[in-house]
Parts: sequence; C-alpha cells; structure tokens
Amino acid sequence: MSFNWISSRAGSALPLIGIVLALANWNARPGAAWAWAAAIGMFLVMVGVRWRAHIAVRRSSGNAASVRIFASVTGAVVFGALMMIIPLAVTLAHTYGVVDDPDSGRRMTMIIVGAYLVVTGNALPKQFATASSMRCDGARAQAFHRFAGWTWVLCGLGYATAWLALPIDAAAPVSMGLVATAMILTVVRLLRLRRPQQHAGA
Repeated sequence: MSFNWISSRAGSALPLIGIVLALANWNARPGAAWAWAAAIGMFLVMVGVRWRAHIAVRRSSGNAASVRIFASVTGAVVFGALMMIIPLAVTLAHTYGVVDDPDSGRRMTMIIVGAYLVVTGNALPKQFATASSMRCDGARAQAFHRFAGWTWVLCGLGYATAWLALPIDAAAPVSMGLVATAMILTVVRLLRLRRPQQHAGA
C-alpha cells in the first residue's frame, strides 16, 4: 500500500519537476529553446495521460481492471519522467559548473533503464498469458515464464553494470548486445513453446 502511495505521488510530482528543470535549462541556454520546449511538451503529455487514467478509474468506481491500468500508467509516467529529468538535471548542473562530466547524466539514465529491465523481468511471469490460454501443457508454460523472467533480469543487471563500469564507447554496444540477445532467446523459447510437443510414442 505504501509503495502504491509513493508511486502515485511520484507520478504526480515528477512531471512538474521536469517542467521546472526544462524552464531552468531554457533560461540558462536559450539557444536550445526547441529542445526545452519539446521536453515541456512531453511532460505535459505525461500529466494529461495520467489525468485521463485517473478519471477513468473514478468513472469505473475503482474496479480491479481500471486500478491495474492506472498503476501501469503511473509506473510508465514515473519511468519516463525519470528518463528525462536526470539528463535535464545533469545538463543544468554542467551549465553552472557543478558537474564536470556531461556524460554522467547519460550513464545514470542507462543505469535506470537496466533497473527497469530487472523489474520488468521479475514481473514477466505474472504478465504473460496464463497456461490455459497457450497451446501447450502447464509445465512447459511455467518453464517458459521462468526462463523469460530470468533472462530479462540478468539482461537488466548486465545492462546496468555495463553503464556503471565500462567507458561510454564500450557500454553502448555491450548493453545493446545484451538486449538483442535477451530478445532472441525469448523469441526462440516462445517459438519452441508454441510448437506441438513430440510424444515419445509417436
């Protein structure tokens, strides 16, 4: 319950913080006004999407499906806002000489992406279709769910570690390679799952 409360408050506050940071960057570097205006526009879209989702929950009298959708929207807003706020904050700090390395914002953002992949991988077994809706036995479906979850958890850990420890030029291809590998493994395992199982007596 407390986590949902924190997530809800973060979903409300982070886009507003992002707008303030974008305006501060606009004041410090007016030459890139189009970039700051685009960022403000994105934050306003986040606010609008979350507001519409909140209205939908109220109209549906808070049924379980609407609450889950609202939680998903809030999580997406929090993640998207953080992805934009961190570079904006680092850019502003670099402009005023507080931060020497302009690439630190990119590193932090990519580490958050890795953490997001870990969280997503941990939640994948619950988000996939139920075993009864898949053309295979339950044991194979559960094995696939566990495999996909662990694949993306390990991918996220490797992704975050690459951006934490490697130089920028090396971190980018390594992290993208990890994501591509995780996608290929998941798709191959899914195709094998969809294939009818060969019985020993056939």
